[in-house]
Amino acid sequence: MLPAYMKIHDQIKKDIDEHRWAIGERLPSERDLAEQFEVSRMTLRQAISLLVEEGVLERRVGSGTFVSSTRVQEKMRGTTSFTEIVKSQGKVPSSQLISYRKTIPNEQEVAKLGISPTENIIRMERVRYADQVPLVYEVASIPEKFIKDFKKEEITSHFFQTLQKHGYRIGKSQQTNLCSSRQGKNCPLFGS
Repeated sequence: MLPAYMKIHDQIKKDIDEHRWAIGERLPSERDLAEQFEVSRMTLRQAISLLVEEGVLERRVGSGTFVSSTRVQEKMRGTTSFTEIVKSQGKVPSSQLISYRKTIPNEQEVAKLGISPTENIIRMERVRYADQVPLVYEVASIPEKFIKDFKKEEITSHFFQTLQKHGYRIGKSQQTNLCSSRQGKNCPLFGS
C-alpha cells in the first residue's frame, strides 16, 4: 500500500495533468491542502517537497508554492527520448553510464511499475549531456522481463529506440525533472 504522502503526490500531479491548476498558478496553502487531503501538515509537506524535487512544483519564498514553468512541464509530457529533445535543440546528445545492475525494486518502483516486490528490475544510472554539458542525472528502473534478451549496450545507449526496434510500442513512461525547479525557464536543455 502506498504511503499517504505518495497518494497526495500522485493526486496533485494528476490534478496538474488534468489542468485543475495551470502552469504558473499558485497552489492553496499547506494548511488548506492538508485539510483537503485529511492529513497532517508534515505529511502534506513530504508530498510537496517530492514534487518540488521532481520539478513539478516550485516554492517561492514569501509567495507560496506554484506549478512549475511551462517549458519544463510541456517538454516532459508524453514519452520523448532525451536524445530527441536534445537533437531538436540543435545540440549533440551523449551519455555516460554510471551503473547498470539487476536488483529488486523499492516500494515506489513496485507501485509505479505495477510489478511484484520479488520481480527483478534493471536500475540504470546515467549522466546525460548536450554538447558535452552535463544536464541530467538519470535513474531508469526497467522490469527485467522486458529487456532480458537485449544486449546491455542496446539498453544503455538508445533505450527507447531499442524497445521500438524489438517490436515494443511505448504506451506510457514517466519522466521527471530534466532540470531542477530552481532553473525553471533557464534550463540549459530548453534554451530560448
